Amino acid sequence: MLHFLSDKTCCTGCSACQAACPIDCISMITDEEGFWYPSSSEKCINCGRCAKVCPSLNPFTEGIRVNQKAYACISKDDVIWRRSASGGAFSEICLAWGDDNTIVVGAAWDGFKVHHVCIKGVRNIKSICKSKYIASNPENVFRQIKGYLEEGCKVIFCGVPCQVAGLKAFLIKDYSNLLTIDLICHGVGSPAVLRSVIRLLEEQFGGRISNYEFRAKRKNYEYIYLSAISIGNKTKYISKDPFMQLFLKQLCLRPSCGKHCNYRNRKRQGDLTIADFKGLTDVFPQLLGTKRNYSSIVTNNEKGELLIPILHERMQILPCDISDICKYNPLFERQTWFSKERDVFFKDYIVDNETAIKKWTTPALLFQKSIKQRLFDILPVFIRKQYLKIISH
Repeated sequence: MLHFLSDKTCCTGCSACQAACPIDCISMITDEEGFWYPSSSEKCINCGRCAKVCPSLNPFTEGIRVNQKAYACISKDDVIWRRSASGGAFSEICLAWGDDNTIVVGAAWDGFKVHHVCIKGVRNIKSICKSKYIASNPENVFRQIKGYLEEGCKVIFCGVPCQVAGLKAFLIKDYSNLLTIDLICHGVGSPAVLRSVIRLLEEQFGGRISNYEFRAKRKNYEYIYLSAISIGNKTKYISKDPFMQLFLKQLCLRPSCGKHCNYRNRKRQGDLTIADFKGLTDVFPQLLGTKRNYSSIVTNNEKGELLIPILHERMQILPCDISDICKYNPLFERQTWFSKERDVFFKDYIVDNETAIKKWTTPALLFQKSIKQRLFDILPVFIRKQYLKIISH
């Protein structure tokens, strides 16, 4: 790692240092856990630019305030809702703020790796929609973004809070033609662990997996978080995905995603914060029985707030209190403390990755709905609501 980073808990892998290096002597090197860290070559001229843009050393605070406003929302466009992990907030924000010439930057699959890519046009963003729970490599996308901004192009950047912080630290100044969106982040999982899980799933289900998807939506969506794998021309929905077991137990997360994370707090890095809206029917009892999940949107500054009236045209938007976000999605404002098991898992993983995953997880299960569940799915919402009210008393 670079000299000013004391240990791995200080580095988020945002790559701002790599982008800032005037002689390109910094490379992002993957460690044995599957996470990348900056390393400089002998060409280093000790100019100090890498340290000046490191968000861990230089937090970006311009425009940040804490009197946010919060909303639950869902797209009125069925196509957008179905291609989204939650209610379609990311797509609709892009459509509300951008146009066919806007550059949208987000995380896209590249095989079973994830990279940040630049896409021209807000109607061409399908590949960067939906959740990816592994670390996304920004590579040299920060330099591209700066180039677009200085040319006068509108740019939308979406990433986890530390990536937004890295971009802003690299840019140094705020740009009126830049819109930033951060996420309520559980942490980023190891890309290497995911690839190991894919190999185990191929062994278990007897075929090469050509596609993998977190939080896949079936025809009738019931808030069940399933992974989907494609083998041949068939899609299999699985519960108890081994990767998600490790992810939710915080066993495969990057070291900086623990108690040293500087970005899980009310002083958000993005103009907007988006996530799945958790506790939906507790906050909005009138939605009891709904078949669809909603997004949460938190506006963090004036630029974000100005989008809400425009979003009303394309989304159902329900205002709520910011305390509802904090209560049901507490990682909005607090850090995660890893247990000692996180390091024990990775020690096992480094020795033998497949054996470690089998030891620390249970096998994946094909998802099958019971006849009762299938019948419940097709009931009209008003009947579902009455049924749920009865069984809750």
